[in-house]
Amino acid sequence: MSQVIGRKFTAGNQIVTYVMFSVITITYLLLTDIETDAPFKGNLIFYLMLLGSFFFLFVISFSDVFERKLGGEKGARFFFFTDVPVLRFIIWVPIGILGSFGIALVSQNLGLDSTSASLISIAGSGTVMMAIFFITKTIMIPIIIHALFNTIVIALRDGIIMAFGVTQELFPIPDVGITISQFNQFATDVLVQFTLVAPAEEMLKMMIIGFVVLGIPNARFKTGFAKFAGAFFALLIWSSFHAIQAV
Repeated sequence: MSQVIGRKFTAGNQIVTYVMFSVITITYLLLTDIETDAPFKGNLIFYLMLLGSFFFLFVISFSDVFERKLGGEKGARFFFFTDVPVLRFIIWVPIGILGSFGIALVSQNLGLDSTSASLISIAGSGTVMMAIFFITKTIMIPIIIHALFNTIVIALRDGIIMAFGVTQELFPIPDVGITISQFNQFATDVLVQFTLVAPAEEMLKMMIIGFVVLGIPNARFKTGFAKFAGAFFALLIWSSFHAIQAV
């Protein structure tokens, strides 16, 4: 049993450590926010999204059948559990952020109504992050891109960087409503994006991909169309959730 566990965990330290840090941080934040109503419920949904998605992905990673269908490089690595060096973050994070904002600016100038432009921006940014995930074979880089992207949107929306009036229409960032007296609101929002919103949403996408691949007979993540079908449904569901504030 110990040999199996050791073989299973040849990668994934970055993701596991990040999720552990998120759980510790968000538990504290929820405790400070427990007396509120709507904000607490919203934060709890994201918390359950993160823990539920990670739980199912973690559990199925121990199955030999699921490992054959979802296994990453060298077989022992689960399909999103790849650790990456810092250099890849330096390369791909700026590409992801610039690509996402580029799609948003294009959608803004298509002459569409605000809802349609927002949906294109959301789906487009999600597609960019998904493509980078397929290239880098890790969920960590999309999480950092997602969190930084949301942080920049909040900074633009609140006029911290510069005024950009249509930011909230193009990118309806979830308003989690947490306030920590020791920090200003922007610092709190940034902490929440990195520890709750981004990891929860990206982990949900991974779970949906896993669900689709496992549901297609004889499909494997590394070969065929199954992973692209999973990515399509992950983006479709994520965009639907993410666009609720925009519709």
